[in-house]
Amino acid sequence: MEFNEKDAILKCRKGDIGQFEILYDFYVRKIYKFIYFKTFNKTISEDLTSDVFLKALKNINKFDADMRFAPWLYEIARNTLIDYFRTRKVTENIDNIWDIKGDFDLLSQIDNKINYEKVKGYMSKLSVTQRDIITMRVWADMSHSEIAEALGISEQNSKVIFSRSIAKLRSIVPLSLLILFISKL
Repeated sequence: MEFNEKDAILKCRKGDIGQFEILYDFYVRKIYKFIYFKTFNKTISEDLTSDVFLKALKNINKFDADMRFAPWLYEIARNTLIDYFRTRKVTENIDNIWDIKGDFDLLSQIDNKINYEKVKGYMSKLSVTQRDIITMRVWADMSHSEIAEALGISEQNSKVIFSRSIAKLRSIVPLSLLILFISKL
């Protein structure tokens, strides 16, 4: 049986909450990855992802079923992240949080920390949209179609922005650091 998002939403709005499970199953990994690459914490990401879907379920009747569900869900996720960071008095702008952390041995961790700090400096030269598209495409393994839906842009625009962003990074990041950066993702 093929997934029909609009049908699932309409049935959910009529009281068939089981249909929300279909929407959840389709989007949960994508939303989790989006949140994880902003928090870098598995437990917090799981909690915030749950919050996103609870908010979506609670407000499903307010959602216009003729619209795309993904951008609405990502907007809820983004607002949930903003609320999370605001309540914790985190002073860094959420749009500037993009780098990932991993489990490495101490020497590798120190070396990677130095390299990631360098890459972070280079990434800060990109716009928020460029960083989000790179994060979604490379780290969250989202298609350009999914990115376009999430950001409310065309698929072609997503491809162009991604291509130009990578080209810009190639022009300012030393090749060895760029290869390390992309290979660690």
